[in-house]
Amino acid sequence: MADLTNNWLSYLSEEDIKSIDVASKRVLSEVGIRFEDAELTEKLMDKGCTNKDGRLQIPSDLIAAAVSKLPDHITYIGRDLKELKIGKGKVATHTGGSIPYVYDLETGLKRNASLEDLENMLRLMNHLEHLSMCGALVQPQEVHPGISELIQMTTVFRIGQKPGSGSAISTVPQARYTVELYKVLMAELENPNHYPLLTVGISPESPLYYPAEIVGIMKLLIANDIPTLALVAPILGFTAPMAIAGGLAQMNASLLAYAVISHEINPDTPVIYGARLCMANMSNAQSIWGVPEVGMIGAGSVQLAKYYGLPSDVYGYSSSSCTHDLQLAAEASVNGLLPLLAGANIISGFGSFGSGYLASFEDLVFDNELFGMHLRTSQGLKIDADHLAVEVIANAMDGKDYFLQKHTLKHLRTGELSKPKIGLYGLIKDWEEKEGSKDFREKAREEVKRILAQNEDHPLPEAVDHEFEKILKAAETELC
Repeated sequence: MADLTNNWLSYLSEEDIKSIDVASKRVLSEVGIRFEDAELTEKLMDKGCTNKDGRLQIPSDLIAAAVSKLPDHITYIGRDLKELKIGKGKVATHTGGSIPYVYDLETGLKRNASLEDLENMLRLMNHLEHLSMCGALVQPQEVHPGISELIQMTTVFRIGQKPGSGSAISTVPQARYTVELYKVLMAELENPNHYPLLTVGISPESPLYYPAEIVGIMKLLIANDIPTLALVAPILGFTAPMAIAGGLAQMNASLLAYAVISHEINPDTPVIYGARLCMANMSNAQSIWGVPEVGMIGAGSVQLAKYYGLPSDVYGYSSSSCTHDLQLAAEASVNGLLPLLAGANIISGFGSFGSGYLASFEDLVFDNELFGMHLRTSQGLKIDADHLAVEVIANAMDGKDYFLQKHTLKHLRTGELSKPKIGLYGLIKDWEEKEGSKDFREKAREEVKRILAQNEDHPLPEAVDHEFEKILKAAETELC
């Protein structure tokens, strides 16, 4: 968690942003969205919307009014009772989610993700200083799909100490049980300000379609003060124009529609601008998350979210590579750094690669280290009298003192130079003789094992666990 006082990157000009804004509002006011909820449709038509050709047209003034009234920041709380502030210059991170495959920590081979993997990954996440939120990185393949999201969320609550980044909810019954689980834990925490415990993702369909199931999920979660991450993920050339600008305009239109709907349900519940415009391999229609356009789109989306005063969440620490190689490092570096420099509030993707199909313990450690490097980059250089150090230079030149003095020690201790936690901080001789010529993945694996060996679980109170089990049993009966 950090404060970004400087946003170095403006990928879109002010004119670009206004052009996308105008295009998005034209789409909403002239074309409209497919929206399946009679009750909300009637309320929105009373406020100036029209319903033509089976689509709801939303006027620009209604959009502006709704967006301006939504919160521009969020404060979360974890089970450790530490607060996490999002927005207003604060940047946070979370993992990818619901990934089906992992690389085994012992064998290094790909296999189906398990519930045990998720539990151990959460134990690891508790110790990663640059990971702000605990999320369900993997989807346990032995769990029935009808309750998978609920099992993932419950596991995050049981083991994760940080605020939660919940899996995307896909059905109304799942949303209903999510609310029940959430209320049980909220009642247990010492949380006088009623800060939320997690964000839950909701994914409208593209292009510009809000089916009854999605609207029902929104109504349940937003009415119960659960912040939602509006995950709008059109695919260039398939469910959005092939041109990136057109894709941004369409994605932005759907996100603005989400803001209007959310405001109508509950104006006090935060909405996170979850830009997920993505690309696909045109030969097989598979999404790809490693190309540099991911970072470019992320940076542009951050600027759009700022324009509307909404907290942003973009994908960044991602790669198309299917192994721990130079491609993974290069792609994650580019795609994570660009949105950070643009001033992102939340950057996603820790621990994920293979375009969102693969996860590993080692990659969680790698992304934690990489974000530390990016964070230092974003902080810039301090230029003041103390840092310019003219007197220090003069004293050294006059022979009155050497550079190894109080000034040097002071700036060593205040972080003038960063130091990697896992990466090499020395010469080849150090690598060979002290580190046994180990590569980063080997050292990351050792760090994972060291952390997991501590066995630092913090069990939920027995009464809470009992209520969780009752809710999950009811969900299993209904949904499986």
